[in-house]
Amino acid sequence: MLKIIEKAIKNAISTNKYKTGTKEVFKSIKGSKLLVTSSSIPSKDRKKVEEYAKSFDIPIYNFEGNSVQLGKICNRPYRVMVISLKTGTNEEIDYIVSEIEKEKTGRNA
Repeated sequence: MLKIIEKAIKNAISTNKYKTGTKEVFKSIKGSKLLVTSSSIPSKDRKKVEEYAKSFDIPIYNFEGNSVQLGKICNRPYRVMVISLKTGTNEEIDYIVSEIEKEKTGRNA
């Protein structure tokens, strides 16, 4: 799962179809295909991101690493708490979304 997320993030960065940071993500959330949040995002910001994502029907992947690790995947020398991906094949996004659903049902069982 992590490899697919990394590939999707790197693809979005190489085509410059992404936004990082809560403010930037909120400004440009329309048209996003997937949001990735780090484990160290403050709960207040996480709730806000989840509300925005829900209103635009955008799936969220909760990255298990912290913001420094997400920043490294994004090839950034700083922390990244949230990244919105505006690119990715439908197969990639569908697979990630199905994995998210499996995780949710696994936790609730």
